[in-house]
Amino acid sequence: MCKTALVMKRTTEPARRPSARERNRRSILGAASEVLRRDPEATLDDVAARAGVVRRTVYGHFANRQALLVALVHSAAADFVAEVGQIDPAAPDPAAELASAILRTWSTARRNAPLITLARRTMDDEVRAAMAPFAGLMSDLIEHGRRCGVFAGHVDARVLAEVLEAGSTTYLRAAAGGRWSGDESDVALGHLLTLGVGIDAARAAVARAHERAGPARPRDSGGARG
Repeated sequence: MCKTALVMKRTTEPARRPSARERNRRSILGAASEVLRRDPEATLDDVAARAGVVRRTVYGHFANRQALLVALVHSAAADFVAEVGQIDPAAPDPAAELASAILRTWSTARRNAPLITLARRTMDDEVRAAMAPFAGLMSDLIEHGRRCGVFAGHVDARVLAEVLEAGSTTYLRAAAGGRWSGDESDVALGHLLTLGVGIDAARAAVARAHERAGPARPRDSGGARG
């Protein structure tokens, strides 16, 4: 464990009722997300048909397919951040804090994987920009864990955060291709091992993260085994 000197809290603002244009835009984004997950080559006509609007309406919100993809990336990032909840980058238990973040977000990451993969082909910078807030928090948490002696200190925290991101992408790609059948616990365990946490300590941290999340869900045969 490590003493904490900082707790980051998220401020909330009163909910505002969306306008008709905003509701229309959300409907188009929802349709585009569904269509492009099934067919990455889908056109704006396909999106319009799924949304129940004419193509002209789609163009009223997005100048072209690329603009729609940019909006989808930012929408997916917002969903991801919402699932993350509050991350304490100075947590007294950095390993369990990192594992908790993975447990909370993996289902969202898997759901949005086809869209992110599609976007990375032509707009990797947009993907990185959209995920920058989460990447920054993870980097801060890793740095805190390094200072506490929980994570390995031989590599810069920002580099380690990128290594974990690349690892997550590899897990997602392997899952999509049927080459890996693990779950979020396996990802959390793998990330902690990558950060230099011993196998027993890593398993214990994942177990503590599950305790925070409440009753464990049934696990498949790809459970964390090390």
